[in-house]
Amino acid sequence: MIDNSLQLPTVSSNKKGFIYYFMWVWSLLITASVVLSPRLGESGFLKFIRIDDLLFPVTIIATLVSLSSLRPIQKILVAFLWLYFFNAIVLLITHFSGFNNVSLLEKILPLLKNIQYLIYFCFFFAFANKINNIKQYQQIIISIFICFVPNLFYGLFQIITFNFYGYYGLGIINEISPTLTGSVFYMSIIICNLLAWIEPKVNIKCFWVFLSIVNLIFVALAGSRGALLASVAYYFLLSLYPLVNVKTTIKRFGKTILSVVILFLTALFILVVIIPSFHTDYEGSSEIFNQLPNRYLELNPTNLENEARLDNWYNVLSMYASAVKNFPLLALFGLGSGGTYEIFGELINAADSQFVYVIVTGGLIGFLLYINALMKLYVFGNDRLFSTSLGLKKTFISLFLSFMVFSISQEVFNLSKTGGLFWIMSGLILGIICKQNQKNKKFSNIYKLTYESESRN
Repeated sequence: MIDNSLQLPTVSSNKKGFIYYFMWVWSLLITASVVLSPRLGESGFLKFIRIDDLLFPVTIIATLVSLSSLRPIQKILVAFLWLYFFNAIVLLITHFSGFNNVSLLEKILPLLKNIQYLIYFCFFFAFANKINNIKQYQQIIISIFICFVPNLFYGLFQIITFNFYGYYGLGIINEISPTLTGSVFYMSIIICNLLAWIEPKVNIKCFWVFLSIVNLIFVALAGSRGALLASVAYYFLLSLYPLVNVKTTIKRFGKTILSVVILFLTALFILVVIIPSFHTDYEGSSEIFNQLPNRYLELNPTNLENEARLDNWYNVLSMYASAVKNFPLLALFGLGSGGTYEIFGELINAADSQFVYVIVTGGLIGFLLYINALMKLYVFGNDRLFSTSLGLKKTFISLFLSFMVFSISQEVFNLSKTGGLFWIMSGLILGIICKQNQKNKKFSNIYKLTYESESRN
């Protein structure tokens, strides 16, 4: 358990207190802008720029101020920076060698975004490393969750009015894309479950679990199969670590759990049956199911040859193979950052897989660098960090592996609502665990020295 005796810096350390509160406010601005900020334009380069991009210079400065806090994750940062440096060098070589259907500025954009999101990881890791007790950590995670609340109410509004604003189903305030909408609710699931892990009171713990289930339903209604699969994978991985002792919980809090279940079923009945019945064009429950995203109803595992994503993967890799046939070295080095843009001849994320994107942009060497960077992150979270009673390590491992599932069907590291939020949550979780491990090690050393001194006496 995180030590709850240490308090927030007081008058004797005003500078540290100011830095702490500034980073807290700035973390909320970054998260809110990633989740809620609209694009600055609907076409061209501005389509990929949001408010958090304008805040980025200050984020860099704030991260540099806390540079010493990043030593524990140095190997992770070096591994990813080597990958990005490699992609940048290959991009310059291929672009000026004739692969210039798309401008250099456009092709370097995903590289800059990846670096930006990695800086988010550093910032949130440094910030979490300044947290001293469980109460502070809980307050910060709740404040982060507040950034997701407007989209929860917006999703509820769409269900109540029986009018979906997304491309296939539910949308969020600033997106109609099923992938981006689903990814926001997917990350909201993780935050709710994280709050459930660190909440000591079982009745409040049940409330956060209930909200995570609501978010899961919203993921399904958004029509994003990738986000739904990632969410299910996250729940499956997390289920391997029981949240509470089920038998004891039912015995002590059976009435509370029953109340939550009844409330949920009542709300579901009202939303699915009662409210739609007031619509003049209501035609019974069949209309309800017709409103569900056709993405799920029409999915046929026995007819995968007609699956759009598989067609995209095949087309992208085929065009890349044609380039390799003419220039064999591209098999080793790829086309560099934005290689898929070069293939399509326009600024579009249409590879529909992070792995396909990595192969095209980095070739064999880039793919190996990518796997190496991911392994550095995973090993750090799995092997070097001690398991805590707060379930933070388990949450990170479940987040990481489910995010890898998500990356199969989307270029997740290139998009703000996937890559940006992933690095934000990773920084918050790993930072606080590292801080706790440092305290445990310090107290262990003090105890060891005390014991040895007493033994000599």
